[in-house]
Amino acid sequence: MGVRQERKQQQSVTRRKVLVCILMIILLAGVAFFGYFLYHRYQVKQLLSEAGIYRNVTIDGRDMSGKSKEEALQELREAYPLERDILKFRYEEDTWDIPFSDLEAGYHLEQAVEDAYNTGRSGTEKENFKVGAALLKDKIDIALDFSYNEAKLTEKLQTIAKEFDRDAVDSTVSRKNGGFVVTPDKIGRVMNLEQTTAEAVEVLNTHTSGTANIIAEETQPKITAEQNGHVKDLIGSFSTAYNNSDPNRNINLRVGCNYINGTMVAPGEVFSTNANLGSQTYAGGYRDAAIYNNGKVETGIAGGVCQVSSTLYNAALMAELEIVERQPHSMKVGYVPLGRDAAIAGNYKDLKFKNNTPYPILIEAYASGGQLVMNIYGEEAHSKGHSVAYETVYEATLPKLPEVVTEDPEMKEGERLITSRGQTGAKVSVYKVVYENGVKKSSDWFSSSSYRSSADYVTVGTKKPEGAAETDGAKPQDDLRSAENKPETVQ
Repeated sequence: MGVRQERKQQQSVTRRKVLVCILMIILLAGVAFFGYFLYHRYQVKQLLSEAGIYRNVTIDGRDMSGKSKEEALQELREAYPLERDILKFRYEEDTWDIPFSDLEAGYHLEQAVEDAYNTGRSGTEKENFKVGAALLKDKIDIALDFSYNEAKLTEKLQTIAKEFDRDAVDSTVSRKNGGFVVTPDKIGRVMNLEQTTAEAVEVLNTHTSGTANIIAEETQPKITAEQNGHVKDLIGSFSTAYNNSDPNRNINLRVGCNYINGTMVAPGEVFSTNANLGSQTYAGGYRDAAIYNNGKVETGIAGGVCQVSSTLYNAALMAELEIVERQPHSMKVGYVPLGRDAAIAGNYKDLKFKNNTPYPILIEAYASGGQLVMNIYGEEAHSKGHSVAYETVYEATLPKLPEVVTEDPEMKEGERLITSRGQTGAKVSVYKVVYENGVKKSSDWFSSSSYRSSADYVTVGTKKPEGAAETDGAKPQDDLRSAENKPETVQ
């Protein structure tokens, strides 16, 4: 045998030995792997057979290994007490506290415990084994969910808003001992519920106590104390006379003045006399008195308040305020110059004027001693030599209508009773005359008014006389009023 042949035999032997070694290694590795597999499976089965929450299961980082549901829940309740957290609302120096418990705000502890206990128990056998294997290597953490009751939060904020919200308060001016007393104004505020809720949610999302700002919108007063400091001059005044022949009418004059007295009108604001005379009812303090109704004098509730409105109208004229709405009576009245009356009737006749000055005005109204007085105070914008007057110019006189006769068979023939005295009508224009230091500067048309005439209403007897005729006991009435087909509330 040659050397070459011998070398080949040796190499073959060597390869066989290497192959045997490799096979032995594979065999040993397989045995080892199989042993490890069996051991690992054994360990997983051991873990999955444990009572309570499996090892390496945590809740929010807290180890719950081996704990029963009750034990785990107790530990979490001690760690996360619901009662300790408070949501505080703040606005400037004011605060309101709401416990988290009132909002049902907190962690879902029971659900977290259930999830922890069911980790490795809630799936199929294969799935549970996979979870168990994972727990042998690392922890599985169950997050704590946090929530709150949105409806409860809205309800609590609405309750706070009732206490928080406040109307702006206007400054007022009153006359006292010949001077003026000014009260302070106050800024109002209204909670912005949507924005305040967003502030609260930010705190709640931290899952712990905190302070939320109340977001509010401020409301400004119409009249400030600074503005009322300018109310110091008598810019318009007028008075009318009344007598004591009708006590109810006098009561109505005083009631109407009481409603208007002390009224403030802000710059640019329109004053409605009707709206400021209160409820023209018995409940409003008014009585029955003479009114005009379709050319006749009748009795109606609140008779007389038109004298209040007409006196105020003339005071507004003297103050040179802007007249927005004014209507004359249907027939003439005697307490103001013709063309310078202002009727009030239902919702179809009103006196309205606008405060066209830069500052508030104060209306002073009273009826006493036979004089109804209206004073308007503000800041005088004209020079000391400035004054105005209003002149009435007659355009036409309308004759009295033919008398309306009603026959009464119960009255003696020839007997005559005037039940309602009519009057002539008129058409007039009023001109505004401006004087500067006593010198007339202008005379301009200001308004026109028409007053219809009315008839005497007469009742005559048709019964044949049996004795002397009775005398007419009717007395003229010089303060009558009517509407076209609607009663003017009062004269």
